[in-house]
Amino acid sequence: MADNLIQNFLIGQNPSAVTLRAMLDAQATRQRAHTQNIANAETPGYQRVRVEFEELLRDRLDGADQKLAQADDRHLPPTNELEGLGHRVVREEIPDDITGVNGVNIEEEMAEMAETQLRYLTALELLRRRYQGMKEAITGQPR
Repeated sequence: MADNLIQNFLIGQNPSAVTLRAMLDAQATRQRAHTQNIANAETPGYQRVRVEFEELLRDRLDGADQKLAQADDRHLPPTNELEGLGHRVVREEIPDDITGVNGVNIEEEMAEMAETQLRYLTALELLRRRYQGMKEAITGQPR
């Protein structure tokens, strides 16, 4: 329980860690969506699944610009504009002019899957470096 409290405190207090954690969750879900799309490429009537994350993040950050800043230490602190950031799974409609069974293009899915893997690994490395920096600050010893 103590580890969970520490993790929630460290992540919840740091907007970049919140964003990276949400990105990791979104990329993992996106990989499952690509796998599902590829597995059902020949299934008649299947609706392709995609994951929206970057759009939601952009909308959240655009809305954060309009919030008031804390001008004095005695004021209440502004809320974390990234709190509750997540992703959304969307089923795409099958267009009427589609060729093939359902419009899932395996080559495109594989290319997007590779890009998703790179994004996941990048976010993971950035989060690892953030935790490494915190560890060094706490212990006072660089690695």
